[in-house]
Parts: sequence; C-alpha cells; structure tokens
Amino acid sequence: MQQHDEAWVRFFEAKGYPEAAELAAGMEGAVYALNDDLVAKVWGVRSGEELERLQRFYDDLAKAQLAFRTPRIEEVLYENGRFVSIEQRLSGVPLADMDPRRPELWPQAAACMLDVLGEISTADSPALRGLAVLDEASPFWEGHTSWPDALTALIHRRLALFGDQLRAAVPGFDGKLARILELVGDLGDVPLGLMHGDLVPDNVLVNDECQVVGTLDFGFLSTVGDPVFDAALTASIFDMYGPQAHETEAYLDAAVVERFGCPPERMALYRAVYGIIASNAYDPQGQDGHFKFCADLLLREDVSELLGGVSGPASRTGE
Repeated sequence: MQQHDEAWVRFFEAKGYPEAAELAAGMEGAVYALNDDLVAKVWGVRSGEELERLQRFYDDLAKAQLAFRTPRIEEVLYENGRFVSIEQRLSGVPLADMDPRRPELWPQAAACMLDVLGEISTADSPALRGLAVLDEASPFWEGHTSWPDALTALIHRRLALFGDQLRAAVPGFDGKLARILELVGDLGDVPLGLMHGDLVPDNVLVNDECQVVGTLDFGFLSTVGDPVFDAALTASIFDMYGPQAHETEAYLDAAVVERFGCPPERMALYRAVYGIIASNAYDPQGQDGHFKFCADLLLREDVSELLGGVSGPASRTGE
C-alpha cells in the first residue's frame, strides 16, 4: 500500500497547483487533487514505458465513447525517483462511499457494477491489447493471437515464479493445474472485449442518483479478453474479505448469469486461473491476505467440482 507524503503536496504547489491536497492511496500509487480539473498519481513501481502504454490505452479507450468517463493522462513527470502522471479529474463519488455491501443496497450496487462490465466489454482494438498485466514488463498479448494461448502463457510465467508457494498451500495442486490448463486450452474462440480486472466499488464513480459516471484504475489486469473472466472476478472481489463475502458473491453471480448469460462453469474456471496468476501480486513471499484469498479460490467447492477434485476448508476472511 502506497502512502501519502507531505513533500509531494509541496512539490505540486511549487509546480503551480496551490490547492494540491491528498486524495486517495492504493496498492499502485498515491493520488493528489491538484484542482477541480486535474489529479496527480505518484506511482510506486511503474516505469515510464508502462505509463506511456497506459496513456495510449486511455486515449484509445476514449474513442470507444463509453457511457461514462474514463481517465486520461495529460502528462508524465519524473521526480525523486518516481513517475507521476497528471490526469483529468473525473466527477462523481466512489460507489464504495454509499456502503454498497449492505444487503439492502445490493440491487443498486449490482446494477452499477454490471453496467460497467457490460459497457467496457464492447470495447476492443489493437491499442487496448497493449498493456502488460500484474507486474510484468511485456504486454499480455505480445506474441499471441488467441485468448487461450495468451492466458496459458501467463499461467506458466506466474508458476515459474510462484508455483512452489501455491503447491505448499493447495493440496493436490498439480492435478488441479493440469485440469485448469486443459480447460483453458479448450476455450476456443470465445467472444472478446475489454476487461477491467480490478472492478471494485472504489473504482466506480456514481452521481447522486447512483448512476455510473466514471470508472477508475485500469491497469492491474486490464486487457482484452473474455468478459466472463471480468464478471467472475468482479463478483469475487466485490467484498473479498468481508463477513458476507459468500453472500455478496452469490448475489452478483446470479445477476451476472441473468444479465449476460455467463456460464457458471467458465466463471469457476476463471476464478481458479485468477488464484494462480494473481496469488503473489502484492507480496512475492505470499504472506498477505491476498495470497490466502487466491489459494482459497483453488479449494472452493465449485472450482474443485469443475477440476474433478475434493474441496478444502477454504476461508474468505483476513488480510
């Protein structure tokens, strides 16, 4: 988790933004409000090349003319060993601010999340395929022409780095892995569209009528792929550590299946895939709650049934 630093506020003031103030902080960077029109994001580990790709991605995404606004990068700076992007400030408040995890608000919250999923899945272009995912240096699609091939290659790259940790945490891991690779290879020509890859309530901006007016923070797992992957992941991470995680996921799953017709078996497969590729996204040592969340995905009953194994005592709590 990145932290705010008063030195950055002074830096932005000296750059001609006297109203600079801390705004938000996340895993990839800390965000500062500069004025009513601009924000600055101080990135943790992103390179200049990655930010150039992200800038091109946002520029191309704007051409899709979605029903809500998405970020645009105006300028990239380098200061004190960190890259800084100056971006357009989007209106609205995060959906998370309305406490959407309360059961009485699930219908409204689900409608917002599904509106975003449905809208972005209509976008596809060569430029939108240009981002790397996770902490990788090369674009996800580089050297590949099909979704199954690109996804399989990503699985193998992550296993080379972190496979031993997953084997230690997930009983019967290699048997599960073999079945996952088989099922991914059999996906064939599924319809493709843009995936956000980290669509949580904090990244969806709404107005006073709870209508989506903006979507933030593309880049973690953003690429063109099977929208079913994005739908399954969104349902699982909506309240990933909360006491009602199972209930909110089940509610969103039902809404996704009803609206988009997503096959539940493919959703289970993609949750297993996410468990492999993202297990060490935030901690190379696998000592954080996200690693446990990912390992638990591979032990879920629906995943184990799909993979032909026995489920384990998966927990969905605790960072």
